Amino acid sequence: MTKVFENLPFKVKAFLLVAVLASFTVVAGIRYHLLIEKMRTESANQSTAIMLDGHKNELKNIVDMMAQTLDAAASGVDDQTEQYKIFSKLVYDARYLPDGSGYMFIYKKGGTVFVLPTQPHLEGKNISSLQDANGKYLIRELDEVAQAGGGFVEYLWEKPGQGVQPKLSYARMIPGDRYWIGTGIYIDDIQREKEQILDKTNKLTNSFLKSLYIALAIGALFVALPLTFVMISSILKPIKELTVAADEFSKGKMDTEIPYTDRKDEIGRLAQSLKRLGMSVKVAISNMMKS
Repeated sequence: MTKVFENLPFKVKAFLLVAVLASFTVVAGIRYHLLIEKMRTESANQSTAIMLDGHKNELKNIVDMMAQTLDAAASGVDDQTEQYKIFSKLVYDARYLPDGSGYMFIYKKGGTVFVLPTQPHLEGKNISSLQDANGKYLIRELDEVAQAGGGFVEYLWEKPGQGVQPKLSYARMIPGDRYWIGTGIYIDDIQREKEQILDKTNKLTNSFLKSLYIALAIGALFVALPLTFVMISSILKPIKELTVAADEFSKGKMDTEIPYTDRKDEIGRLAQSLKRLGMSVKVAISNMMKS
């Protein structure tokens, strides 16, 4: 491989070097582009994760506060009818969110509705078999996380006027071992926020990348390539002319003019050496003729 490379003309070697450097530049550009893409996605994911954590903290605080309130209000009351009166009075009037759409619900362990302000006709019915659009048993899962100490469940649910949307609910046991309370909010705003973040970062990064690639292209076309051709020409042309001069010397034309002796680089030193060689040969030939 080394031998083959050594035998290649200098022009070919130079262009191979340029091709290798260009390839590395393209690969580096592609990797940089992929890195920007990853950073955009990561930024959007982190922002939405912060929003989701905010929603979770809000739900947990609301449910925890109501659970303690219900426990205190029904302290010492064992009759289920009386418990229902106390719970329903507090829960039916407890609304949150700016439009008052946030509400809470109470279930018995196992998935039987106990207090449900939005659909009171379901109270007393077991709806643990209820599934969302993806087949998730949402009441069953809420019942499980509540009995496990409290937890969150994400599912799909009909949002008035907006179709099926993702919803997040939190449930926990009311102190005791009979009922659990929960509440939920739609989290489609998180997806919208993610899309907005991605849209903004895409516009910013795409503008930057476009400017960068244009600058690189201009630099390559109007600076790097012309400079490469000039450099190759500045080496190849003198080598060709000095080779011609050396050929002339080999033919006995010792008065051949040697160009580039005024250059200060390797080409100049080669020309000066060739000139000295010619002078030495002339002196040697002159001395031979005298003798």
